[in-house]
Amino acid sequence: MSGIVGQKVKLAQANGDDVELVVTGTTLYATYETPEGFPAVYDDRAGLFCFARAVDGEFVSTGVPVTAPPPAQVERHARESDAVRSRKIAQRQSAMEQRARSPAGRSETTED
Repeated sequence: MSGIVGQKVKLAQANGDDVELVVTGTTLYATYETPEGFPAVYDDRAGLFCFARAVDGEFVSTGVPVTAPPPAQVERHARESDAVRSRKIAQRQSAMEQRARSPAGRSETTED
């Protein structure tokens, strides 16, 4: 599994123009920050990347798009707790294993 560290990536949004964020992580766990260092998460309800703040060690959307000024409660270079990261990695790994075992996730060959 390869990872990326601090790579700027242009990401699409459902309800807005593409945004440039700095990505660090792997296929199992990645974080997003604005180029200024503010954490961001994709807010499914808004269809946009929004600033994030840590609540009980886990990032939650502030609802403020990253194209706006950051809210006061958002800290630069904030991180999720080790427990939250471990839980998310385990969930992602389990989901990937389930997809691989499901008939739709497998590539089956047929003979003529």
